[in-house]
Amino acid sequence: MFRKRKLALVMTLVMALSTVLYGCGGNDNGNTGSKDEKVELNFIRWSNGPALDDEEKDKVKRFNDTHPNIQVKMTLLPWDETFKKIEMSLASNSPVDLFYWDVPAYAWYKKGLMKNLQPYFDRDLKMADYDEKLFEPFKFDGSNMYVAPENYQTLVMYYNKDLFDKANVAYPNENWNWDDYLAAAQKLTIKEGDKTVQFGTSMSLGAWWGWMALSQEQGGALAPNIHDPEKLTFNTPETKNALQYLQDLIYKHHVAPDAAQSSALGGDFLTGKIAMYVGGDWDLGNLKEKKDLHWDMAPMPKWEDKRVVPYWMGGYAMTEKSKHPDQAWEFIKWTMTENQETLAKQQSWIPINKTALSKVETPAWAPEGYQTARFDWMKYGNIGDIYHLRWREAQDKAITPLVDQIFANKITVDEALKKMDEQVNEIISKK
Repeated sequence: MFRKRKLALVMTLVMALSTVLYGCGGNDNGNTGSKDEKVELNFIRWSNGPALDDEEKDKVKRFNDTHPNIQVKMTLLPWDETFKKIEMSLASNSPVDLFYWDVPAYAWYKKGLMKNLQPYFDRDLKMADYDEKLFEPFKFDGSNMYVAPENYQTLVMYYNKDLFDKANVAYPNENWNWDDYLAAAQKLTIKEGDKTVQFGTSMSLGAWWGWMALSQEQGGALAPNIHDPEKLTFNTPETKNALQYLQDLIYKHHVAPDAAQSSALGGDFLTGKIAMYVGGDWDLGNLKEKKDLHWDMAPMPKWEDKRVVPYWMGGYAMTEKSKHPDQAWEFIKWTMTENQETLAKQQSWIPINKTALSKVETPAWAPEGYQTARFDWMKYGNIGDIYHLRWREAQDKAITPLVDQIFANKITVDEALKKMDEQVNEIISKK
């Protein structure tokens, strides 16, 4: 009888201790600690310049102030350093919890290092609040979201009104094509003796996504799909036309500076010596601070009668091994919901939430062409990315060096595209 009572007492103590330990332990998502414990989330993103960095710091501060049990610790780095830092983190036992998405991170998805966010989307978001078809590129496996979009980004044309007025050139409009762009650039280029002191445009479209957009406007495509293409085709009439047009701006028409001339000018559009360029709407953060520059905006020109405007999505990814996935999702969800109206008011990024997007008004600092230039892309938008495990390697080792040679006039477009086909496909076919 005594032994039975002793055994019963031991079992009672074991059950009580198990209950205490379960109550203090982690949940199915790997979180540890009690509900009231303060959790610090490590977040890395790249710097976008003082104006946009200040907005990002303000965003994190507002989240931290309203979520006392979750504190986001943000590290801002130059773009290249950002991805090196994240990669080092992913190789450790304590990876960062969150990072800001960009194409190089697709390689980490392929290695299983990014969290599938679809269960969180299904549980917490009303997808009717968003334009789901624009999210499709982030469904890397065709079904699940691995990146949480926060904003849209696109290309627009910027121009210096003073330089147009002085040359008596009509301002750009939504009907312009690339012939109109060239004609205006020729009128806006000024030489003093052998020296060009003002250029009609710059080589802002020299990046791969810039000339790819010109190819797409002609109906061209590097691959039949953007996810894990088995082969990329650069040597096409459309891509040749696009790159030849841009090379000719420098060496045939002399309306855009080469690298040395750009350096001699002392910079880009902000110097007041470049009449117009096509660039990202993310440039607005810095342009709105330039009070002495009378600038305006217009839609990206057409190729003949067709316009295709690339768009990108800025957003957040969670690492698979985050020790605080629920808290990390809380921050992500907040950026997609509660913070969207603040995003609309700040005007630097285009919000993804339909209600917030409908409330975007032209701010006091914005020029006349702001609404048309910035928001008409939704009629013509085409995702401006390629997602492949070796895409970044292909850019670094083949695409960028060959395009640099084109714009340095050291290789013909034909020769460069033939080499690009060979070198890029050799890289992406590696096992």
